[in-house]
Amino acid sequence: MTERLLDTLPAARQHDVLAAVTAVETAELPVPGREFRALMEPALLHVVEQVLAEAGRVLVKTDAGYLTGYDDTIRDQLADNCTGILPPDLRAVLAMVLLLSVAIPRAEGRLSAEAPWTQGDPVPPALLKTGQIKRQSTVEDALRELRSLGLIKSATGGVVLGPQVLRLTPQATTILFEEMILLAEPHGDLALTIRRQRTVGPRSGENTRA
Repeated sequence: MTERLLDTLPAARQHDVLAAVTAVETAELPVPGREFRALMEPALLHVVEQVLAEAGRVLVKTDAGYLTGYDDTIRDQLADNCTGILPPDLRAVLAMVLLLSVAIPRAEGRLSAEAPWTQGDPVPPALLKTGQIKRQSTVEDALRELRSLGLIKSATGGVVLGPQVLRLTPQATTILFEEMILLAEPHGDLALTIRRQRTVGPRSGENTRA
């Protein structure tokens, strides 16, 4: 059995670790490492990671600091059990925001691959109502719910992806973006490359479930 490192620390250092865990689990935006001793010191950071792992969570590091997300394996298990899955209407609207705000601007070179998804192009809500969704109120209801979940946020000129997308692990982000490429340009060279890679099999340590 793996030693629980938290229990081996002095009380003051345990407090440092638990304070950092609480911060990265509850913050809306990435927590700068300098704000918590346990995020600055490698030995304590390792303990933070172990405490999170016990709950199926992992640290997600960004240029701005740290957040947490579900471990990729745990994410797949939850999805298999239909836990935390958005209803179809919400998924459809969120996918359109991701496509119009991030995927297309990146493909056109207007958004760098390194930029956070929350910095994408604002999508006017009226643009989301021009598709095949039968009831206009469906889009409005979905936007309201997605906003309350932190999956989108208001921006000048429309809506962009919200802070919760910053909690996606690198693998989850990669898979989701690949799905957008397959949707937006299914016969393009990049889509063909993605399909070829998936036929060969997942890269080491990866699952292929979105």
